[in-house]
Amino acid sequence: MSAMAEEMVRRELLKAKWIADSERQEEAQNKLDLYHDDYEDIIRAKIKQLFHKDNYERLYYHVNQSQNVLKRVINEISTVYKAPATRDFNGDERYQEIIDKARLDTKLKKVNRYTNLLNETLLRIGVRGGNIVYDILTPNIVTVIQNEMDPTQADAIIYMLTRKNTVGDDSLFYYYWDIRGNHYILDKDFKVFSTIYDSAAPQGDPAFYPYRDEEGRPVLPFVVFHREEPEDSFWDQDTGRDLYNATIMVGIKMTLFDYYFKVASFKQPYIIGDEVSVPSKQILDPLTVFQAKGEGAQIGLLDMEINLDQLKNALIFQINSIINNYGISADQWSLSISEVSGRALKIRNRALLEIRQEQIPYYRDYEREIFEKTKIVNNAHFPDKPIKVEDFSVDFGEIEFPEDPEEELRLDARRLKMGLISLGQFYQKYNPDVDEKEGEKIIIENLEKLGRLREEYPTLDEALNYIMRRTSQKEEEIEAEEE
Repeated sequence: MSAMAEEMVRRELLKAKWIADSERQEEAQNKLDLYHDDYEDIIRAKIKQLFHKDNYERLYYHVNQSQNVLKRVINEISTVYKAPATRDFNGDERYQEIIDKARLDTKLKKVNRYTNLLNETLLRIGVRGGNIVYDILTPNIVTVIQNEMDPTQADAIIYMLTRKNTVGDDSLFYYYWDIRGNHYILDKDFKVFSTIYDSAAPQGDPAFYPYRDEEGRPVLPFVVFHREEPEDSFWDQDTGRDLYNATIMVGIKMTLFDYYFKVASFKQPYIIGDEVSVPSKQILDPLTVFQAKGEGAQIGLLDMEINLDQLKNALIFQINSIINNYGISADQWSLSISEVSGRALKIRNRALLEIRQEQIPYYRDYEREIFEKTKIVNNAHFPDKPIKVEDFSVDFGEIEFPEDPEEELRLDARRLKMGLISLGQFYQKYNPDVDEKEGEKIIIENLEKLGRLREEYPTLDEALNYIMRRTSQKEEEIEAEEE
């Protein structure tokens, strides 16, 4: 087979694979749109399926998306990075510089949410502007060629990029990577637009594939995050549909609620008679007189009685049913900090903590893979600034549920005295923008200043206690007035 024929076959196979994946990609796009509060058209499409055309037209302008249950649930269950992760890589300055510049913690917080939403997310490790970057790729723009022996693994990854937001340029490109060491940029027809790396290129050639493990085998610069361990396929298209569909139905019920509220709020006039007269200004001036003549003539108001409380209770029931399926306490949906203690919140949200504990082992492996592949990419492009360290570990901090401020201060002070936290960590509780060393320095300086003030003003403690008592008394008076 000629090279041209091989190119044509490969191109047609890639195109067919992308088209075959279109349904999965569309579903992923809909989930993303819903998560980003852009789902009026999704609700309208569902209403069109469920209602007669005339009723659909009445409901069209009343679409209500104010109760985005999916977004709230995804944010609640995505807790792996809710507490900062502590990484140990023997203080390698280069890796620390990379994760700081690339804002890895922020990226992984989003990855955790997208993975819970879409079941899979890819993180590409690349180089742009002279820096290592981490690009999040979601399933709506990605397709994979699965390994024939192990379909949970990718032999090739293809993702789409468009320049439609660039003025005068709406070009569409596909970026192709495979495990043999090929990396191409393809045009909209899947023809090779540019060859970045070629598996046939010899070492030393600019097209030689640089991302290789210690044995010299090509490594894809991607970390694939799965919500659950894949069993027989790379993609999990089914998990999470219950949350997606339920959120759409909540949107439909909210739409009906708005429409019924309008119907019940405006009484409809009716006129019966041989001769009726409705002034043209009636809409603008409701005090204008109606006229009805003839035997049995009547003028009245039609009062549409709608049980809005019943619909509201149905909405509450459905929302509670959804969130309970995901381990979220219905109380947490509405309670404020002052209404329940941190311990009670922890008990009520035990299922959420269990979800987090199930996810952490996977994310520990993902963090290790990010480190190893970042090292490969960095050392390939920046040999003068290598990552040298081999050992890596990560510790995911425990989630702390909110307490009463005074109780929280007391608990933090006890942790400090017991050596569970450092001075710097204690300060970070109240000013998280500083690092641990700076926080420790500030506390020591403050204590030294306070010590000198006590020597200079022996009654300082009495004055401070008096101020605190007065402040507390004023707060109690304000609360009493509000009640």
